[in-house]
Amino acid sequence: MKLLVLDLEGTIFRTDVRLPGTSISSTIWQAIAHALGPQAIKEEVATHERWNEGRYRSYVHWMEDTIAIHVRHGLTQEIFDQLIASAEYNESVPSTLAKLDRTRYEPLIVSGGFRELARRAQYDLRIIHAFCACEYIFGDDKKLLSYNLLPCDFEGKIDFIRLMLREYKLSPSDWVFVGDGANDAHVAKAAPLSIGYKPHATLKSVVTESVDNFKDIIPILDR
Repeated sequence: MKLLVLDLEGTIFRTDVRLPGTSISSTIWQAIAHALGPQAIKEEVATHERWNEGRYRSYVHWMEDTIAIHVRHGLTQEIFDQLIASAEYNESVPSTLAKLDRTRYEPLIVSGGFRELARRAQYDLRIIHAFCACEYIFGDDKKLLSYNLLPCDFEGKIDFIRLMLREYKLSPSDWVFVGDGANDAHVAKAAPLSIGYKPHATLKSVVTESVDNFKDIIPILDR
């Protein structure tokens, strides 16, 4: 058996929002800024600029800065839940994972996105393992009260993959990665087999295979 490591935003779910001046699309992060209005958008774009300039110590610090924007501009549970519920799966994702031979591949979500979005995918797609960078905790007034952060984006994803390989007593070569974004390049380089789904140019240059339809990962896995 091998792990089938899946990115979440852009791979399982469509990324319909890319704010002007950013290089990474997202399903939820940038959609929150868009929902909170022009000033939130401006501040969100500024965090991307700071990240690209290397002004954050880590991905966790970038998230903390972004979360402060959400608090400042009044993110509510209603807005957040609506964005999670309205996210759309990429074409062929549900049908492809329904056909996946679970005796050969154990799906694992590792994402720099939200735990709440992964939970929805886990319910719909029968995936029992997921590590996500952020989980929101709302108070009785439905405003953001607290959050849980994990360093599982960019090179940090690899640490969580190694953890699951150890738990399943698999060798370091017993995994396949499927992703779409430039932030997945670190993982793709480390993976024994990596598949880019409509990959960003940075990712496409390092993956083993590229596909434009999610269902096309099955023939690759079968090989």
